[in-house]
Amino acid sequence: KLYNFLDSTDKYYEQYTISYIEDSYFFGINYIVRIVKMGGNETRELPIINLSDKNLKPGTELWNSTRDNVREAMEHHGWFVAEYNSFPTELHQSILDAAKELLDLPPEVKLKNENHKAGHGYITMISDGQPVHEGLGIDQVNDIQQCRRFSRLMWPDHHDNDRFCETVHAYAKMQSELEQLVIKMLFESYNLERCAEKHVSGSRYLLRLLKYRRLPNGEPNRKFISHTDKSFISILHQNHINGLMLKSEKDDVWYPFTPSPTRFAVIAGDAIMAWSNDRIKSCYHKVEMESVEVRYSFGFFSFQQGIISTPEEMVDKDHPLAYKPFHHDGLLDFYETLEVHLKAHRTMTKAYCGIPRTYQP
Repeated sequence: KLYNFLDSTDKYYEQYTISYIEDSYFFGINYIVRIVKMGGNETRELPIINLSDKNLKPGTELWNSTRDNVREAMEHHGWFVAEYNSFPTELHQSILDAAKELLDLPPEVKLKNENHKAGHGYITMISDGQPVHEGLGIDQVNDIQQCRRFSRLMWPDHHDNDRFCETVHAYAKMQSELEQLVIKMLFESYNLERCAEKHVSGSRYLLRLLKYRRLPNGEPNRKFISHTDKSFISILHQNHINGLMLKSEKDDVWYPFTPSPTRFAVIAGDAIMAWSNDRIKSCYHKVEMESVEVRYSFGFFSFQQGIISTPEEMVDKDHPLAYKPFHHDGLLDFYETLEVHLKAHRTMTKAYCGIPRTYQP
């Protein structure tokens, strides 16, 4: 059986043939794409889960199957690709327009976006005197007042603040609904549904608007190296330009993400690794951009405003307690104290709040 969900124009798939598609649920709404490279024996499975079916309601067989697939993908890969079309298609174009308008501002204006938290302010990467990567963060983006404060900071004199704010706020609302759906499914899969509401109410959301260019010498941009996020959950979304690579935890394989307006990469951050007691490992990801066009993307990150503790349900003889309770913002502060070459690695979480294990023969 072949389901018509692949975009025939995706350049990545021009190098591959589809061997088969196997259902993980009999309605065919959750699926695994098995891709076999032509001329070789390389086989990869891309975990894609449909989270926008109107029949996806708690307690149904569809919900239970999807919930289990989400957990399986997060434990096996550290990420999955969500098909999620529960938002207006015009919102995708509107947020892209907003990102272009924002990131085209002069550097001295973007530098006003100061934030002491790691990765929350303005970040730029320079090559041969030219920016090849830029990012601006809007903290507490689900609060319309914070969106307005940010807009006034960037355009203090003349700008349609309402239009920018409404676009960013609507986009953040859609992203938070997706994130909360994933949280609800994950918590329920571990019999921790009683904790989900408290977790969601204690979440703080950051939206980063990002811009990538080829290097000034025309070479592909591979400067955005492999790293993990310090978030609980990250959701990545973008325009049509390829470049995002996601590493599977257990397969030790890199997968290229094929973008579409309704496709979101849901990835595990360092905080959920500690919360889950290493059942879910944070996802290494990177950007390798070869296109001459500009790549715009959006990172939606969830953080906990209080203490994160590993639930007792996550601890057993096969999973001894590996982390002490920690404050999420404290993890970000610790990150800022590290040398550059250490910041990209999830081992920093072990260094911050890990419990040393005693060897027992």
